[in-house]
Amino acid sequence: MKKVKPKEKKLREGIKKCEEMIKELEINSTTTQTQIYELFNNIRSKLDEKEQKLLNKLDEMERFKKKELELQIEELQFGIESIIGSCQMIEHSLSLSKNDKNDIQLISMKSLYLARLNYLSNDVWKIEPCHNPFIKFSIDKEQSIYSNISNVGMIDSNEISGEKSLISKPGNQRVVENEEYKFEIISYSKEGNEMKKGGHGKNFKIQIQDESNNEERKYEWKIIDLKNGVYEVEMKLKDQGKYLIFIQYDGFSLPSSPFHIQVFPKVEQRNYNEINEPKLTFGSRGNENGQFGIPYRATINSKGNILICDWNNDRIQIFDSKGKFISTFGSTGFENGQFSHPTGITVNSKGEILVCDRDNHRIQIFDSEGNFILTFGSEGYGNGQFFDPEGICVDFNDNIYICDYGNNRIQVFDSKGKFISTFGSYGYRDGQLNEPIGIAINSKGNIIVSESENDRIQIFDSEGNSISTFRVEVDRDEELNQLGGICVDFNDNIFVCSRKRNGIHIFDSNGEPISQFKVNFPIDITIDPKTQNLIVCGIDEVSIF
Repeated sequence: MKKVKPKEKKLREGIKKCEEMIKELEINSTTTQTQIYELFNNIRSKLDEKEQKLLNKLDEMERFKKKELELQIEELQFGIESIIGSCQMIEHSLSLSKNDKNDIQLISMKSLYLARLNYLSNDVWKIEPCHNPFIKFSIDKEQSIYSNISNVGMIDSNEISGEKSLISKPGNQRVVENEEYKFEIISYSKEGNEMKKGGHGKNFKIQIQDESNNEERKYEWKIIDLKNGVYEVEMKLKDQGKYLIFIQYDGFSLPSSPFHIQVFPKVEQRNYNEINEPKLTFGSRGNENGQFGIPYRATINSKGNILICDWNNDRIQIFDSKGKFISTFGSTGFENGQFSHPTGITVNSKGEILVCDRDNHRIQIFDSEGNFILTFGSEGYGNGQFFDPEGICVDFNDNIYICDYGNNRIQVFDSKGKFISTFGSYGYRDGQLNEPIGIAINSKGNIIVSESENDRIQIFDSEGNSISTFRVEVDRDEELNQLGGICVDFNDNIFVCSRKRNGIHIFDSNGEPISQFKVNFPIDITIDPKTQNLIVCGIDEVSIF
């Protein structure tokens, strides 16, 4: 009894609060009703005023056209009377020409009659009415009351719904350790209307979880109320790594929460003019562990390990940052987990390994240990099909971009291999491609593609529209470069392999040359984001610069 009695009191207090809320709701509803009446009375007044203006303008235009047409009628009537009068006068004169005196008088009037007749016959009379009978009434579609009436006023509870609010992240922004990262929360009401006022920032809760150990990390973050229904979130992540960002409103998760971000180390720009000899090389021709049947493509995982497409040996080999062999997976064949000339490799934010299985015309995805997960694609020309897929990369949302080498296009897929879009076709003009072989995405989300037969680099925006192109210059007496793989650094500088020139060419983000250095038949290049070391695949070995 003693434990139950206090609860009864609390329940009665709850009833009292609800009753008070009902009274307050009724008062607020009456106030809102008055506001609605005032709004639509004002709208009706404005509509009546506009109606009268339009009617006055209609009357004015009708009177103007009628007056002009009446003047035209008078002018035509005058012409008719002039013709009749002149003809009657001449006929009368001719009827009187019975003696010499009248003939002499008629002859003297001849020139006058001729002039009069010439004037009447040559004068241009405006026969067609000077105005049409129409007075057009038009409505500007963009200003039409019919199209805007649904936006006049809104009844809303003024309560944010966490389940309907959205997270707006900056497109492909690179997050750097200990630097400010911003995104926005666009709030929606429970009725599904976008909020136009602020005041609810304190109800949002943000959690940051380190994906490497699933621990919640305490980092600086704050919410700025922009007073228009949008809340800006600012945070600083002090350590590099991969994180999950959870956002809730009153205990309800936002639809795109949690989302992934990767924090990169802050490094100073490297002086590429100082590159000369490699720091180390590893590998040799063969099929043993650590040997290659052409090291064709390379990428770096989050641990700094180097993953190599071993082209003729139909496998992927993994080495540490010093070139020491760690493991290998894959074999020759067309079954899941087997390869027929792997020619492209990249790693997504989950550490999954994506491989272009060229002669099997497909893409295979493995976990970080090399265990098969899924495959997509087949030989063909349709969407989602390939003819010799070569280069591959992922954006910050883990969407997959693939050089469909034989089909002269770029295909885009989501992280599960579902087709999204394609761009490019065979040709030499901007937006067209001729054997795209290397691909990378810079910090702005622009897509950089090397074309082995067009001897150029082409830059596209995130929608696949060509932005610019630039060539890798060669001496006049030399053949085309036959470009290979490419990569970009933190400052969006572009690195491209020139296989026939035996060199790595370095350009800034606008395609202006920065530097170059010699490598024997370079096939592919990638950059270690932590050390800024350049890893170059040659014909038999891998070099680190």
